[in-house]
This record gives sequence, C-alpha cells and structure tokens, in this order.
Amino acid sequence: MNNKGQTLILFVLLLPLLLLLMAFVIDTGMILKEKTKLDSTLRTVLKTTYKDKEEENYEERLTKLLEENEIPCTNMELERKENKIRLQITYEKESIFGKIIGLNTYKIKSTMSINQDERIVKE
Repeated sequence: MNNKGQTLILFVLLLPLLLLLMAFVIDTGMILKEKTKLDSTLRTVLKTTYKDKEEENYEERLTKLLEENEIPCTNMELERKENKIRLQITYEKESIFGKIIGLNTYKIKSTMSINQDERIVKE
C-alpha cells in the first residue's frame, strides 16, 4: 500500500489551523503587553502625582505624564475626592490578526484609585 500522499494531505489540512493558533497567540500577547503597560503606568503616575492633587493644573500634569508614556488620554475619566483619586482610561489598539475574524481593534481599559494612605487599588 502506498501512503506517501496521506502525510501531505494531513499537513495541508492542519497548516491553516496552526497559523490561526499562532496568530491568536501573537494577538493575545500584544493585548496583555498593552494592558500591563497601562496598569504599570497608571500605578506610577498616580503615586507620583498624588501629593499634588490639590493643585489647579493637576489634570494637565497627569495627562502630560501619561502622554509621555504613550498612553492615549482621549477617554480618560478622573474623579477627585477629598481623600481619593480614581482614574479610568479606555482606548483601542489595532489588531494584527484579529481582522481575520472581524475584530479590527481591541479595547484596553484600566481603572485604579489611590487613597489617603497612598495605597493603590485596581478596580
């Protein structure tokens, strides 16, 4: 019995599945990298700027620090209370392989708050 063509057919059938799996892993890694970058930047910026929370230009300073770290501030929600600051940022990141299944962008969102003890809470 001649089995030479069976391996080729199996390879041709499994190759697209392997490529899709690889594309999914790459996109997931990009999303996780971007989410981690956003979380760590928010944490650092909140700790850095908390002591100046009563100043008038607080929001401008916060926005400037975020933009220096390449975090878009178009959908930023800043809530200042007497002893707490809550910051939420939402933005979209273009996908590479998600376009195959109809996802052109991924939504990245993070919400953190810092209280009077300078303890950061991720919400």
